[in-house]
Amino acid sequence: MCWNRLRVRTRFVPNVGGLAKRLVATLLSSAIATSVFGMDIRYWAWQRNDPLDEKELAELAAQKVTTIYWELGELENVGSAWHWKARFNFPASAVNQPRFVPVVRIVSRERAPFSEESLASLVASLGPVSRKADELQLDYDAPDRLVADYSAALKRIHTLVPRLTITALPHWSRKDYLQVLETNVDELFPMLYDFEAEPVLKDDSPMPLIASPKIANLIEQWRSCRKPWRAGLPVFARLSLYDETGKLRGQIRNWSWEELCFNPGLLLVKRGSFDVFTLQAQKATSIANTPIREHEKIIVRRADRAALRNAAIAAAETGAQSVVFFRLPDSSASSGWSLHQLGNLSAEPKLVLRKSNETNALELLNIGEGDLEPRFRTSDKDRGGYDLEIEASSPIFREAQPGDFARANAYAGEQPAPIPFATLLRFQFAELRAGEQLRTGLIQLAPAADFRQTRYRILTIEGGSPWKSLE
Repeated sequence: MCWNRLRVRTRFVPNVGGLAKRLVATLLSSAIATSVFGMDIRYWAWQRNDPLDEKELAELAAQKVTTIYWELGELENVGSAWHWKARFNFPASAVNQPRFVPVVRIVSRERAPFSEESLASLVASLGPVSRKADELQLDYDAPDRLVADYSAALKRIHTLVPRLTITALPHWSRKDYLQVLETNVDELFPMLYDFEAEPVLKDDSPMPLIASPKIANLIEQWRSCRKPWRAGLPVFARLSLYDETGKLRGQIRNWSWEELCFNPGLLLVKRGSFDVFTLQAQKATSIANTPIREHEKIIVRRADRAALRNAAIAAAETGAQSVVFFRLPDSSASSGWSLHQLGNLSAEPKLVLRKSNETNALELLNIGEGDLEPRFRTSDKDRGGYDLEIEASSPIFREAQPGDFARANAYAGEQPAPIPFATLLRFQFAELRAGEQLRTGLIQLAPAADFRQTRYRILTIEGGSPWKSLE
């Protein structure tokens, strides 16, 4: 498995005037913008071994998520034999938890992956994983020449399990593809992303993950599908590396926002539409052990929240059974927005600082419903990210450790100073998701000093917040 605002369509409302149409569109948009989109929302959990924790379960319950499609593993075809290239832990069913549907990704570079001998091997491999399941999903990017063979294989595989669903490429909405596939599956899940090859960069205009009118057209084309279908939408973040000529070098894996925001060799040179950011290397550097040469560009792409909201509106109006987000967010930067933000796409962050109840440390909490977005360097003087500043009227600090923050520095006024002479501590961080917190390390104060003698502010949030007292 490996977007402009969408136009709200109202053709399903018969014989109503323009005012009534606008009212229906407004109500639908409002329902989706609040709480759980106003329709069934599901997720794909991909390459994950850990079970859902209590916080995730609570958030999924708040979003009324009833089903998660969980990748069980990846089957690879070599010759006529299929073998497991990867396996992942599948969660056990439990009361008051979402239903988990096993998903198997199949990959083949063979000319005829569904020959009689090969299909027998595939069915044998799928048998054990489908034996206790009431539903199985297959994820296979079938080339056009193999769609008919794939459909014939699906008919055979369907005998293993009561319900069989498949992910689908966007162009399988064409009548000739649907006629071949619909008879052998119970539902189709078009993945409305990654459907075109990465182009050479032109005028610093990389493709966003989701934008209209292309996504609106793709969704509309699935209206004719006679079987139930669910719209797969992206919620992840992606890092693409381009050379000086604008040619794609590849995707960077296992990166972090700190590496991007605080890298002294990278500057933000353009923020495009729909959450597309262009960073350029001012000197040779690296991200996630990937060397980056001077003048090369990193394109950072996230799923635009407004585009996601409007895509859900379009999918609901077009007849989709639900929206399925790829993928269920985790702690990695590449998973994009937090799970809480996805349930509140219009929400904004709200940060507060408080004294830790457990240690002599401070905790910065995002108590808002939305994520504080990563912030990239825009000039040589820009440190990138955000600065939490803690100030005292006299030098009361004796020790300060960064803890969860990227770094901690001490100042007397604006000049760096040893901590015993400092009146200001500056803790740097790149982003902060909704409901999460960052804790400083130990902050030792002078005898008889108290945190009530300090105040704090956060710089580089729209120029900086006003000074505040600790919570």
